[in-house]
Amino acid sequence: MTDTPGWASPDPNAPRGADQPHTGQPQPGPPPPQQYYGQPPGWTPPPPPRYQAPPKPGVIPLHPLSLTDILDGAITTLRRHPKLMLGMSAVVVTITQLLAFPLLSIAQRDLDRIGAGEVLTEDQAVALLGSTLGSIAITFVITFVITLLATVFLSGFLTVVVGKAVLGQPAPFAEVWARLRPRLLPLLGLTLIFLLAAMVIAAPAVLMIVVGSPLLGVLLLFPTGMVMVWLYIMYSLSTPALVLEHAGVIDSLRRSRALVTGSRWRVFGVWLLANVIATILASIIGLPFSIAGGALDIGGGELTTRYLVLTTIGVIIADTITKPFTAAVTVLQYTDQRIRREGMDIELARQAGAGTAG
Repeated sequence: MTDTPGWASPDPNAPRGADQPHTGQPQPGPPPPQQYYGQPPGWTPPPPPRYQAPPKPGVIPLHPLSLTDILDGAITTLRRHPKLMLGMSAVVVTITQLLAFPLLSIAQRDLDRIGAGEVLTEDQAVALLGSTLGSIAITFVITFVITLLATVFLSGFLTVVVGKAVLGQPAPFAEVWARLRPRLLPLLGLTLIFLLAAMVIAAPAVLMIVVGSPLLGVLLLFPTGMVMVWLYIMYSLSTPALVLEHAGVIDSLRRSRALVTGSRWRVFGVWLLANVIATILASIIGLPFSIAGGALDIGGGELTTRYLVLTTIGVIIADTITKPFTAAVTVLQYTDQRIRREGMDIELARQAGAGTAG
């Protein structure tokens, strides 16, 4: 006997009770259902299902993103958080350029001496060339280290801001810094791995140019560059994974590879388009400063500093706008891949709702 007799199916062989005596006559059954040709009278068709747009708590709709969604989301993030995105980018880029400016000035001065056509003895020429190459090398190394540290901080900072913007949550500086601070050392480690890999891949071509056949080295640069770009695309989403998921350095590389696998051409296409847009924008911004600097630099050494100042200002303005844009595109690509592969849009909608309720 079932525990829910009210929902059980009736048993046709069960004995009849006293309230249902058997008379020997067939009992009348229910009337047959009325047949209709077409729709029954009074029937109205149900209304068509209404389109429900996907939730959009922040800068993107929570569904697999199109190219337009990604680019629009990056621009919208810049518009909604200009102080954090553009302001912090301007501060970091300006400090980087100001620290590198004296070194660039020294290297430019030495190059001007070489190009001035001074009459020098052989020993003086060798000494001048050695000092010039040395100053250029030192300038490159110091500028590279400064740029590396600035890039690590800025990429992590912008990643946190974009992550907040996707959820439509406010991004006060104190909260962004609190989330970024414990991720700075892992970010530095991740960046150093990228650089070490690039150096190892480029080493054969560089050695060919320096000590071997320069022509063969130049020919090797093209396949070397293709390999570096392809590997970069494979691991391009490791920074968002490291910052937003609190993954380790190796785990973030694995996460990026897992998310990009099967979508390499899509990720590459969006990355290429975003960088082409950033390059064109930077050229448009920097062109007036370069023209003005070239017009001022009429060959006198006293105007070289003014030329460097103008071009540096152009670089600061261009990088202030383009770096946040490309960083936002990378984070939105990471979000898109997680939505496509893991259904992350449901979890993001839940988090956005919890953040709004809180």
